Amino acid sequence: MAEDVGMHFSPSVRRALGAVALVFGSVGVGTAAAADTTTTPISSTPTSSSSNGITRTELGKAQPANAPGQELYLQRVTIAPGAKLAEHFHQGTQVARVISGVLTYDVVSGTALVTHTDGTSETVDAPKTIKLRRGESLVETPGLVHYGSNAGKRPIVIELAALLQEAAPLATPVGQGATGTDLKVIVDLESQSRMLHSAGADNSVTYGWNQLVGNATVDGQPVAVEMLGNVSYVKGAGPIFGFVTYTFADGSTLGVQFQGAATVSAGGDETTFAATLGVVGGTGRYVSATGTGVFTGSRKAALGTTVNATFDLTITGAS
Repeated sequence: MAEDVGMHFSPSVRRALGAVALVFGSVGVGTAAAADTTTTPISSTPTSSSSNGITRTELGKAQPANAPGQELYLQRVTIAPGAKLAEHFHQGTQVARVISGVLTYDVVSGTALVTHTDGTSETVDAPKTIKLRRGESLVETPGLVHYGSNAGKRPIVIELAALLQEAAPLATPVGQGATGTDLKVIVDLESQSRMLHSAGADNSVTYGWNQLVGNATVDGQPVAVEMLGNVSYVKGAGPIFGFVTYTFADGSTLGVQFQGAATVSAGGDETTFAATLGVVGGTGRYVSATGTGVFTGSRKAALGTTVNATFDLTITGAS
């Protein structure tokens, strides 16, 4: 499936997914996977599970040697008429193609890459609802919060390949799919220090790290926010990843990891950010906390200037 999907993507998308395509090609069927000494097969016998009108059939999975710490999945998902997936994101990259039916697809946060049957592709920015039909495909990045549903009278069948963090769930619920206590932090983040490098013939590539800090108020109490962000931009847009630490008035801290993307407006005068959040640990009343969420933000000037940030988290296990 990855090869079929990849043929319709633009050259830049194909390059971004090169690792996934190469690994997927090595899985194969029959003895092909067994003959590949660089990939550790985990399963080759299809298994199915069903819940709330969603049937997920695992066609195979592996631990690729050229993607340490990650697992590769090949699956078929069937969505019954009237069924709806919970709002979620993936802790990795997923490539999906509609085999039959019409999928109603909601982009909640982030950007989806869609390829149509005529070979043309487009980016779909949140918030937006689109229809995906037979033969159309999309790329779901780690910064994409989304959900699908079936508003038709026929089942929808989707085939997908996903390269996810090892031991991560196939889909991580957020928003309507998550349970726990909501934590919303709105803050202006100012750059304190950074190390950025330019590359390329026209200096269009920028990579490096940025430390930003700010102070917010949550439930009438002060919260200090520190973001350690890494960027890899081409003409001001590209992946972002790093960590955010929240320090509360009672001395408790909460650490989260983020992974997503920065997008530049058509006029080039604003950069927007969308990323998924996952709790990595905490202290004090957050010592046993887990949770997920989304980060959205914007910057109206050059890299290194103020970022208007909103962090929406759903926390479980806090005391």
